[in-house]
Amino acid sequence: MELGRALRVAKLEAIVIGNLASMLNGAPVTTQDIDLLIRDTRLDRRKLIRFAEEIGGSAPMPGSERRKVEWIEGSLAVPVGIRYDRIAGGLTFSSVRSHAQVVAVGDETLRVAALADVIRSKQAAGRPADRAVLPMLRDTLAVKKKLEG
Repeated sequence: MELGRALRVAKLEAIVIGNLASMLNGAPVTTQDIDLLIRDTRLDRRKLIRFAEEIGGSAPMPGSERRKVEWIEGSLAVPVGIRYDRIAGGLTFSSVRSHAQVVAVGDETLRVAALADVIRSKQAAGRPADRAVLPMLRDTLAVKKKLEG
């Protein structure tokens, strides 16, 4: 997968969040972007530029100031949204990382937020698109817990 390869080459530690994380956790949802959570350090910002180059994308461009997100437009089929240090629901990079799992996608791996953290973030964000998928995410989490138990 190009995303995993680009993250590996750039040596950028990123956690897949949002609907792509939901999909990789087995939820029957779709997405029109890739959302990544990274640490806001000078080093990671330099690695982010290398990541953007690897995907043939633009330098990170500011998005909505209210949402504190930057966007990379590139050769991936969808834009990449970058969030720094925290996401809605009081979730920090460290807390999301502590619950995340490493998922194999093709020959690469991605660190993917736990479905419970995605749900918490979407509940807190409260945007219409987030509220729309919450029932499916909760159902998926319930099924996963039942299968694991």
